[in-house]
Amino acid sequence: MYPLSEQYQHSPCEIKTLTNELLTTGILSEIRKDSVKVQNSFDILPTLHCNMPVKINIYNESLGFKVLIGKVFLSTSEMMTITDLQSLTEFERRSFFRLKVNIPTRAFLLQEDSSPEEEEMKLFGVTVTDLSLSGVFITTREYLDIGQSFIMTLELYDMEVTFCCQVQRTSPVDYALNGYGCSFLDNSTRQFDLLCKFIFEKQREQIKNSREEKDEPK
Repeated sequence: MYPLSEQYQHSPCEIKTLTNELLTTGILSEIRKDSVKVQNSFDILPTLHCNMPVKINIYNESLGFKVLIGKVFLSTSEMMTITDLQSLTEFERRSFFRLKVNIPTRAFLLQEDSSPEEEEMKLFGVTVTDLSLSGVFITTREYLDIGQSFIMTLELYDMEVTFCCQVQRTSPVDYALNGYGCSFLDNSTRQFDLLCKFIFEKQREQIKNSREEKDEPK
């Protein structure tokens, strides 16, 4: 059975080595019976060797995560074709499209049976230390409970974009800071697109920095 539905076309993806080294990011521009085509309108794709084995991490907001193993068939600066696709049944979902960041911002709690207009908003400071398409890890002095929801603001491309989040797990950082793993809830396509673009941009910077470090004379 073919491992990828055509409904995944236009989904964002990461191309990695089998040891999880990030090679590039892009969009699945075409899904065929025996291959997929990857393109990136924001950046030049790296030229990879023919038959190089790669891992494709694919994200779709409605269909969820998908990870495939394949081989590079054709690779240029504008597109990449990957064939011999096989599903990877077990993978680390939490590592998908994750960025280590340090973004201070603010948030306010959502109370049950009330709207922000009906109550005095209690603002509190948070720092985003881990960012993905599906959620964030934050640190804060505020005490939160699992299942508690809040609104958080991120500045993306000179715009303040709000995200509705829900606490999924707790992880104390130190005696002064609390850590929380949170998922995004009911965010719009526009929010998702901006976040995807932001993550792609930061990943490109990481790839560029990694390549420059490798090219530095020893």
